[in-house]
Amino acid sequence: MSVASDDSGNDSGSVIPNFPYYNTVDQIFHAEWSTAKLARLELLRRSIRALWPQGHPTRLVHVAGTAGKGSTSRMLEIGLGASGRSAAFMGPHLFDYRERFSIDGEFVSQKAIHDLWQERIQPFCVQMAADHPQQVHTFHEVSILLALALFERYEVKWAAMETGVGGRYDQTRALDVAATVLTNVGSDHAHMLGSTLWQRVLDKAGIARPRVPFFTSERDPASLEIIRAICHDVGAPLIVVDEEAVRSFRGKLQAPDHAPLPDQSLLTASHQQWNGALALATINHLCPMLDEAVILERLSRAQLLGRFWRVEEGIYADIAHNAEKMNVLMDEVETKFPDKRKIFVVGISGHRLADEVFASLAGVAKAVIVTAASYKGQDPSLVRASIEPWIGEIPTWAIADPQEALQAAKQMRGEQDMIVLTGSTYMIEQMLNPDSYLRYLHATFGWRNRGADGSVVI
Repeated sequence: MSVASDDSGNDSGSVIPNFPYYNTVDQIFHAEWSTAKLARLELLRRSIRALWPQGHPTRLVHVAGTAGKGSTSRMLEIGLGASGRSAAFMGPHLFDYRERFSIDGEFVSQKAIHDLWQERIQPFCVQMAADHPQQVHTFHEVSILLALALFERYEVKWAAMETGVGGRYDQTRALDVAATVLTNVGSDHAHMLGSTLWQRVLDKAGIARPRVPFFTSERDPASLEIIRAICHDVGAPLIVVDEEAVRSFRGKLQAPDHAPLPDQSLLTASHQQWNGALALATINHLCPMLDEAVILERLSRAQLLGRFWRVEEGIYADIAHNAEKMNVLMDEVETKFPDKRKIFVVGISGHRLADEVFASLAGVAKAVIVTAASYKGQDPSLVRASIEPWIGEIPTWAIADPQEALQAAKQMRGEQDMIVLTGSTYMIEQMLNPDSYLRYLHATFGWRNRGADGSVVI
């Protein structure tokens, strides 16, 4: 008995990579993990069907990527607003949970979140848990349900939905969408997505759906090969936004009939223009009847809290929490302020390696102050020790309290100096959030789910 083979090898012994198959093998090798992840997606799908048995009225665009997915989501929201009310679901928030939900470019109110949680989402989740005690929705899942409820209440026509981490197994993968968008794939969250680049591409390209257009501005040829394989496997039309498309986009922004960009526009940064070109290509495909000049004008007005945000004169904040984002931030700082000396106040969270994330500070910083982050924050003294070998003679301090660290930076600032607050979102939040109650809630996130020994409990 012979067995048919479709091996991708050839006579020379070389192997043509079969990335969809590698994903299958990975799922089999980790069947307990992958099955549990996929079961959570199915649980969320069932909840969505129960809450919206006729289907949700908002058309959704699914956005993934290592860097730029928040900015791209905001630009999709603003641009798609030319066709009707638009929205975005993004994360993490900086100061207030309501920042995760934006409608027509404005955060929803605290009252809207309170009312919909108390009246609709929490009662549904409680009833589900009462009927099936093992089926309890997570923070990310209830946030998605709350976003959908907000979009329905405010009659949103289009909404961008940003992934949390990765793509294939992120809970946003449970949504039915009109398009998928992948900005790029980098090194962040390697401990969750895989230590090799191809593993991370497999995960993030896993947002692809059959017959749903897939847009990407990924530039790495090896990564694009994997994306093409995944899209071909599921039958997703692939549209690549390349250098030529970005040059065309920049030319339109610089055209004589286009108004100058506002100072706080996302598009003043060159790397954001890749995100803008990606958003424009997606919008043109989904809404071909819209006037492109109108879309461009709207994209030019897009802003986002925490993206090279001017806190006050001479002080800027940017949530560049991974190496890729930090590299583009350094380019932006040097381009916009070549004559300024830079004092950096930094913090880092999670499993990220400080010497990788902060490596690009070495050629830019006048001084570095390392401080703490509230959620999964790394010890400032240990971070300082890890970066000292390569940071050279740049003065470096460790000050645990974020607000004290900012005051120290202000005291050492001279007339030609500027301060940049960057790294962990949670560090910037603890430093600048004016609401002390929210600061406390953020700093103690998850305490109810931990036992006395630190283990997670329900």
